[in-house]
Amino acid sequence: MTWTYDHSDPALMLFTAAIERFNLTFPPHALIVELGCAESDWLDRMHRADSTFELIGVDARPHLRDAVGYEVRVDDAQRPDLFEPDTLDRVVLLGALEHFGLGFYGDPQDEDGDTRTMQNIARWLRPHGFVYFDVPCQPTHRVSENRHFRSYSPASLTERLIVPGLVEVNRAYSLPEPHAGVWCHEPTIERCPYWFAAVLAQRVS
Repeated sequence: MTWTYDHSDPALMLFTAAIERFNLTFPPHALIVELGCAESDWLDRMHRADSTFELIGVDARPHLRDAVGYEVRVDDAQRPDLFEPDTLDRVVLLGALEHFGLGFYGDPQDEDGDTRTMQNIARWLRPHGFVYFDVPCQPTHRVSENRHFRSYSPASLTERLIVPGLVEVNRAYSLPEPHAGVWCHEPTIERCPYWFAAVLAQRVS
């Protein structure tokens, strides 16, 4: 895969840095799903990187660009029957998981929508398949006052997002935008707006 990115979207900047740090791999002909795809051009870039990928994007909102070389579904990642079990090679969430279940973007409200989504991913992935995600991170867990997003503490990230069936392979913490992808220590003090955590987890056999 030939991935290039030289702009300022923090989630894509973080993903670009994680490719090298985590040794992220996407084998040819892989079935790859991006959850929360409406605002990102990640699917376009992945199709250009390797046209053999089978790419599917899912979002509660309509996609903002023409889908060329991939499929887009307006649907809810909290729905367990969205994909068949044991079928996906890779799942990617870029600046998305922290919103799931809060209803800010018109998705169904469920306080545990983030956890339910990860439980679904653990079912959908093939054995040894991978999920990559990034989330805001602070020393303490919280939901923003306007219910836009969650900020995870290192402990709550593990408790809520590394669900049975997944094993964490790698985690790294990053400075926020405009320095996303600059790796740093685990957050121990509050930062405005927040730190980032990038995580790679694998479906166990």
